[in-house]
Amino acid sequence: MGFLTAKFKLTNWLSISGRANLDRIFDRGDNEVSQGTILWGKSGGDYQISNIITTSKWFDVMIEGNNSISTDWKVNYRVGAIYQDGKYDATFSAANGLNITNKFSMNFSKAPSVNSSNSEVQTQSVYGQVNFSFKDAIFLDASLRNDWDSRLPEPYTFQYPSIGVSALLSELMKLPSSISFLKASVNYAQVGNGGRFGLLNTVYNYSQGAGNGFLQRSATLPIPGLKPEIVKNFEIGLETRFIDNRIGFSATFYKSNSFNQLLQVALPVATGYSSKYINAGNIQNQGFEFVLTGKPISNRDFNWDVAFNFGLNRSKVVELSDEVKIFYLGGGFGRSATPVVQEGRAYGDLLAFKWQTDAKGNRVVTAAGKPVLTQEQEFIGNYYPKENLGLTNTFTFKRFSLRVLIDGRIGGTVVSGTEMNLAFSGIPEVTENFREGNWSLGGVDANGAPITKPINSQDFWQIASGKRYGAGEFFAYDATSFRVRELTFGYDIPLKSTGFASFVKGLRIAFVSRNLFWIYRGSSIMDIPGVGKRKMWFYPDMSLGNGNWQGVEYGTLPATRSVGLNLKVTL
Repeated sequence: MGFLTAKFKLTNWLSISGRANLDRIFDRGDNEVSQGTILWGKSGGDYQISNIITTSKWFDVMIEGNNSISTDWKVNYRVGAIYQDGKYDATFSAANGLNITNKFSMNFSKAPSVNSSNSEVQTQSVYGQVNFSFKDAIFLDASLRNDWDSRLPEPYTFQYPSIGVSALLSELMKLPSSISFLKASVNYAQVGNGGRFGLLNTVYNYSQGAGNGFLQRSATLPIPGLKPEIVKNFEIGLETRFIDNRIGFSATFYKSNSFNQLLQVALPVATGYSSKYINAGNIQNQGFEFVLTGKPISNRDFNWDVAFNFGLNRSKVVELSDEVKIFYLGGGFGRSATPVVQEGRAYGDLLAFKWQTDAKGNRVVTAAGKPVLTQEQEFIGNYYPKENLGLTNTFTFKRFSLRVLIDGRIGGTVVSGTEMNLAFSGIPEVTENFREGNWSLGGVDANGAPITKPINSQDFWQIASGKRYGAGEFFAYDATSFRVRELTFGYDIPLKSTGFASFVKGLRIAFVSRNLFWIYRGSSIMDIPGVGKRKMWFYPDMSLGNGNWQGVEYGTLPATRSVGLNLKVTL
């Protein structure tokens, strides 16, 4: 990784600067599979090697200046250009079995194969930005950027502007003495994205084989008219403080719409392709963010500062396309639940198989007393939280300080694929109940007649889990949760003005801990007869992937609790 920057002042009001950045990652992976490994083991075992090189380059140049038009009017401006280039180069080698058992080397490969994959995306940009200020109280910001993206068809170009106005009302008008500060702002902005790599032309993949090998055409139909994805965002905000800045708040309302989303749709076999991408959609997000700050106590020895933040977001899939009314994220059917984008509904709804009910809401069981599942996946919830909250309290007494952060989320549904897989084998604690039988679910048959025949735990959980492809409703949890996120207790060590303290300005030691404990955790959505609701056992905010396939956890790593000491020296 390397970074270089330079700035040259042309005049006292005009300068030019440039930056160059190189980031290169070398990633080597070794995968050793011993002979006898269930599902994956091959004759003699198996061995794979991956070598991946990712290179990112960034160069930019910018001219910026500032002038005073008059006593009240000032202007700042900048124009510039950006060059970005990203390369991905990977080689994957596989032994496909080993001639000498568990000797993990490509020298002992039974049928060695090598596959390479590489891509390069280049973006060139020019932009301009201007800021006008009046009496350092009213500000107008405007910008325009033009990108040329190699992923797009000729002429490869698209633009996106922004404009915003903000005003320090407390500087422009006489307000009641209780109002210390008042600011209002309105902003509109667009941002663009060139889309995915390799969608413009037909792609052929080469594989080793008899003779000179094989060429295989990609099963995805090209989209030569690919459009850039565009997000349009509107925001309005208000910030104010009262009573000599002892209490204040900021409130922001926003609305954003995403257009030309890339969606993959299936094609009839007769076309010669299995799928294609289309530009479609208008996905809307709107929400509200609120931050309240206060200083209930402030004196020479003791201070108490409070900060509370609240945020909510509501999404809606306004439109997809004439061809597509529902889109399955993550490639389609999920093992336990499927996140979908459906026209007219919220982004991130989850579909899963459920315990079938009759018209009266009674749960349906077989004549043997076992649960009956729905034939199709149905809605069970949405994985996004309805609200997010945080509360920070900071206490300072002389040289001591204590900071406590509590945060959490309200709402959202997460399905545990881990618990589903384990339940098939009777591993989770909940499966201990009724292993000897005598478990009556109290449901009805297809005709509405009550069924009281008992079953055992294995009968129930193996039907619910379906081994790897189960009914997500049984393993869905309300992701509402609150925890003590961070606690810091510190002390400013007094220093004398001689010796060591002659060049040390400050010395502070602090105990720091993060993710201390849960205050509240949500429970399973389903109240199973004879079992009740189970407390959520996993960490709902852990990243479930680096894409938009969310709401289902599989083998998610547990959160870590950290405890330590921090020493800060100020010179």
